[in-house]
Parts: sequence; C-alpha cells; structure tokens
Amino acid sequence: MRRFFLLQIPDSETFTLPEEESKHIIRVLRYENGDRFLLLDGKGLIVTAEVTDAHPKKCVVKVVSKEVKTRTEQGFHLAIAPTKNLDRMEWMVEKIVEIGATKLTFLNCERSERVQLKLDRLQRVAISAMKQAQHDFLLEIEELQNFPEFVANNPKGGIAHCMEGDKKPVNQLDHPFRILIGPEGDFSESELKLALKHGYEAVHLGESRLRTETAGMVACVLAINS
Repeated sequence: MRRFFLLQIPDSETFTLPEEESKHIIRVLRYENGDRFLLLDGKGLIVTAEVTDAHPKKCVVKVVSKEVKTRTEQGFHLAIAPTKNLDRMEWMVEKIVEIGATKLTFLNCERSERVQLKLDRLQRVAISAMKQAQHDFLLEIEELQNFPEFVANNPKGGIAHCMEGDKKPVNQLDHPFRILIGPEGDFSESELKLALKHGYEAVHLGESRLRTETAGMVACVLAINS
C-alpha cells in the first residue's frame, strides 16, 4: 500500500484529510471509496486507512487498523554546519534520510557561511524521502545551534576535520552514533580542542577532501554500516 504522511493523525475512527493530501489521493492517484493506504506520523504510528468519501478537497477515511512501532536501534545523529547554498543541504537531507539517519542538527561555527536557516523546505524534503525509502520514522531536524553549546550538551562522538593529526576511521569509534562536520573553511583549532575536551574523537572520511554536504552523507554511510 502507498504511504502518506500526516503530522497529527486524529485519534478517531473516521476523520477528514487535509486539502493537500485529499487532492493528491483523489485527483492525482484517483483513489475511490474502499481503496486503502497507510498514514504515518513519522514517530512510529502507522494507520491503515480506507476511503469512505472520495472528495477531492476533503477526503474522509475510516481507520481499519493501527500499529505503533518503537525504535530498536540507537540511530545516527549528524551535526553539520549548513552551506551557503541551501540546495546542497536539501540534497544531503534527501540522501541521509534514505540511508537511515535519525537526527540532524545544524551548527553555527566560527567559519560558518550561513547563520540563519529556515527548516520548512528541509522538512518537506525529509518527509518525501521518508516515504520514498519506506521508513517508519521521520528524520528529526533541529534548529541552528552554536558549536560550543552543542558539544557541551551532546558529548562524545566523532569530529571530521582537515587539520593534521591522528584520526580514526569512523568504524573504529567507540561512539559512532554522532559525527560533526564543519563548514567549507573547516572547524577552527579552538573548536577542535573544545570537541576533544568533550569526548569527541578525530575521524577521517577517506582520502578525498569532500564538500560539506558530501561529507555529511559519507559520514552517515560509514557510521550506520560500522
């Protein structure tokens, strides 16, 4: 069955879908009364719904069954300085959702190119990728946070940087569930020292020097498959 996303699924036996979803289901997909599909809230609730009134603007459905899933794995948390071009972040969000990342935080670093961020577009990309990949949980996206506060409140993980020094492969980390990726100009030395002070370990993502959004995707692949 096709999968659709609804942030707040009503706790009732029948309910009306929002206009946007109604148009897509009835006008685009041409669902009729009796057709069924899945509704997900991105937090583990999965509802099998059946169309009872195929109205193109206010489609009414009844609940056939409900299932609540819980995360069994620890997940992967990517914390990254956003690029100046938001399109590159949209591409990255799509890919890390497909790969299986569970949480994304944007970092305001000393050399950051972007200090303001609207998450609406990125949230829509994450929802679309979640449905495409047939995941049950939506990527949690956090607002821009200052680097010092973030590492203090979220200790341990890996920090990928371009400076000289000893670095571990991601799969050798004690805590591969969180990776920090800096801006195009890299983390500063003071930021690196601060992260190490809070339990982070320096990691490398291979021999190539990667763009920020590529580094985020690669870190996700390596951590999830470690």
